[in-house]
Amino acid sequence: MDGIIRWLKANPDQGRALMRENRSYVFFRMLDPALDGPIGALGVPLIGEVSVAADPAFVPLGAPLWLDTRHPDPADVKKAIPLARLMVAQDTGGAIKGPNRFDLFWGRVHGHAPSPARSASVALPPC
Repeated sequence: MDGIIRWLKANPDQGRALMRENRSYVFFRMLDPALDGPIGALGVPLIGEVSVAADPAFVPLGAPLWLDTRHPDPADVKKAIPLARLMVAQDTGGAIKGPNRFDLFWGRVHGHAPSPARSASVALPPC
């Protein structure tokens, strides 16, 4: 993020032109360093490798869900690391539309996005 900010400050005209081309760019405001992460749509700090953004038309905020996917190994991006765990829908996103669409919050780390999920199941109590 620091590199992006430096580039935008050094190239303000190009930065504005670039942001006009892509409406889905997202910037977070700086928060109290004592918080674990940015505040999500649920109104609580997001938790790295636990919080996901989901489409609330399909997954209610606060719902637990099981995600089964893979993500590139930071040491060798050609290798995949399995990721299967319980997550919580704590945020929404402009590009997160439709069923089985999630965006995992990685936390205060730099890394790679997971591959498309093999499965994601929402755990809701029976009505």
